[in-house]
Amino acid sequence: MKVEEHTKAHPQTIMQAFQQANDMVAESKNLDEMIRAYDKVINFCAGTPACRMERSTKRDVLLFWAYQNIARAYVKKKMPSAAFAYYEQALAVAHSDRQKAPLLEKMLEVVGSEDLSVADRCRKILKLANQLVDIYRKQPDNSDLHRINTLAQNTLELLKKSQN
Repeated sequence: MKVEEHTKAHPQTIMQAFQQANDMVAESKNLDEMIRAYDKVINFCAGTPACRMERSTKRDVLLFWAYQNIARAYVKKKMPSAAFAYYEQALAVAHSDRQKAPLLEKMLEVVGSEDLSVADRCRKILKLANQLVDIYRKQPDNSDLHRINTLAQNTLELLKKSQN
């Protein structure tokens, strides 16, 4: 029993840390508690040499989910800059285009809410759009590619106008 209590208080693996975060979130629907819970997963990995040095799909997926959950909480709190920063962290550990595309789409939504100049917003949108074009170019259905290319063209025109 003492080992189980110790493990609950101090997770030994990122999986245990993530499960504790999920348990905390299930007990409370408070966004700040959700952020703290998943931040503990990120801090566990950053503070544990074995986790920090590990390069595995399991580790990266758990971090991806933790970053993404925190970003979603910040979106709900109407804190787009914080959400964007956590989405960027999730993107850094994403392994596949299947993970990256929806994340980049969410980041596009968040940029629209950030308190930025028109030029800075346009630059961020173009950077995200370029990444999405690279992903959507590989897909057989060109509808997403066409949509993002149109967004990029319109954004580039707006950027040029804002600089005049």
